[in-house]
Amino acid sequence: MLDHRDLENKFKNDIEHHLVRASFELFKEFGNFTISSDEEDTKLSFDMKFYLNFQVSVRIRKHKYIKYDDATIRYKSKHRQETEIDKINKGLSQVYFYAYMNEAEDELIKIRIFNTEAIRKLHQEGKYTVRYNKDTTALSAFKFTDIKELNHDIYKYDKI
Repeated sequence: MLDHRDLENKFKNDIEHHLVRASFELFKEFGNFTISSDEEDTKLSFDMKFYLNFQVSVRIRKHKYIKYDDATIRYKSKHRQETEIDKINKGLSQVYFYAYMNEAEDELIKIRIFNTEAIRKLHQEGKYTVRYNKDTTALSAFKFTDIKELNHDIYKYDKI
């Protein structure tokens, strides 16, 4: 069984491809242009600077979970360690790349990229479901429709 880091590496090129396809929308959320200083203009030969800087969290799920049409994020750990939802609520994440694999687990067939501000807002408002696992961990589940309602959806891809 692959762990989550293996999946991120396995689909690295696909993740990059879809982030590039979403770059215009990502720029609207996280980018900016600035005019160069007089020194930059006269000595370094450029007139503007273009910035696009953000951190991306990645989660890739198995095909069998596609029917839920949601984003699940670790809510409770086995040993009361800080979870991903805790880190998001602290503002440590900006963009979420969320995907589902096909049944063969060799292709990403459903992708959502969204601003994690949606997760913070939905968590504060209690608009999520908690799903408990057999190993005493738990996940918070956020509906993609709720993320879209907050206008924090950035990119959508469906091969199915």
